[in-house]
Amino acid sequence: MKACKGREFPVVALPGVGRMPAKGEDEQEAARVFYVAATRATQRLVIGVGGYGGFGMRLA
Repeated sequence: MKACKGREFPVVALPGVGRMPAKGEDEQEAARVFYVAATRATQRLVIGVGGYGGFGMRLA
């Protein structure tokens, strides 16, 4: 996700968002990376929220 900064795509799929942030990962940094990846979509954004991480609980 970090490599996509500054680029755009018609469709962006973000699987595993429900498991974010990973254990030991800073929640603010994970949120920043998620935001960068999510805003790369120009037409459609697909988010997979399976799991019990902090982001998955907020999005569900």
